Amino acid sequence: MDHEYWVVRLSGVLVWNERDIRKVLRVVSDSSHFTGLTIEETLDFLQHGCEEEIELLKQTYDWTLFKKQLISKLTKREIKAPGLSILHPDLVEEDYS
Repeated sequence: MDHEYWVVRLSGVLVWNERDIRKVLRVVSDSSHFTGLTIEETLDFLQHGCEEEIELLKQTYDWTLFKKQLISKLTKREIKAPGLSILHPDLVEEDYS
């Protein structure tokens, strides 16, 4: 990944300073490891599919929340807390009626 290329490209799109663009690149790098997408694919998605998340980031400056939202959008998974009320399939009694 050519750092200078992405700084120039993202500064035109996001209109942020270089420090924030480096943070975006770190978030993209981390999320690409998690999702399995390349950094370029993630950056392309970021430019065209995360307008609401970017606006929220500009307001709150919460990078952890932004990374969670990006990963959630890229994986299309809902991350839920483990449910203790659901029985394991081996523990479900069969109905022999």
